[in-house]
Amino acid sequence: MLGKLLKYEFKATSRTFLPMYALLIVMSFINKFFYSNNFEYFKIPKLISMTVFIVVIAGISVMTLIITIQRFNKSLLTDEGYLSFTLPVKAHLHIDAKMIASFVWSLLSVLVSLIAIFVMIANHNVFAELGQLWKELSDVIAKVGPGAYVLLLEAILLLIITTLGSIVEIYAAITIGNLSSKHKLLAGVGAFIGFGIVQQIVVSIFITALGPNVEEYFESISRSGVQTLMNVSELVMLVLILYTLVFGLAFYFLTNWMLTKKLNLE
Repeated sequence: MLGKLLKYEFKATSRTFLPMYALLIVMSFINKFFYSNNFEYFKIPKLISMTVFIVVIAGISVMTLIITIQRFNKSLLTDEGYLSFTLPVKAHLHIDAKMIASFVWSLLSVLVSLIAIFVMIANHNVFAELGQLWKELSDVIAKVGPGAYVLLLEAILLLIITTLGSIVEIYAAITIGNLSSKHKLLAGVGAFIGFGIVQQIVVSIFITALGPNVEEYFESISRSGVQTLMNVSELVMLVLILYTLVFGLAFYFLTNWMLTKKLNLE
């Protein structure tokens, strides 16, 4: 059933994202043409083309957030929710489908934007600089050893969990806002701000618990050998992963519980 829900989600959202991705790639080639041919009469078209390119990138970023909010709210918390919840599907599968679709589109938005920028600036000098950067990176990895791969893996895992956690945090805020009979949007925004305050309080308590000597500790670590620094970095990344995962799971189960027990479609 999750597969069918995902198929429906991607079909409904691809109509918005795919044309924007196509436009961005086209604009990257147009910009590349203008900047590769520095004719005087290209000055104004070049300015217009670059402006459109920047606006499209910004539009993709904003639209990714809007679609994340709109699809969840419209499909589950408005009149359309009556249809969604008449299906023989548990609430968590609805959350899973929308969360996965939002994550994929977020990832694709970043990748397509990076590809478009690369297409626009790519030349012999850029390829040479990338080659030099890769060589330097390889030298660093060889010097550090396997710890570099562990740190890289942790960074990727943290990025994935952070993105998914941000999505379900938005879902939880929207669901809480829906409990209000009036001013649902304001209630949702207030819930989202409240979530941020709670997370900040937890971080402050954690830092305070570490004691006043934490700064001196990290300064001493920075003066230690590379291996010690890598071990501490891996530990810090692991703590960040666990912190993000705990809050992400809390938002996920809160959303699922409210959709199951406190759903208000009036």
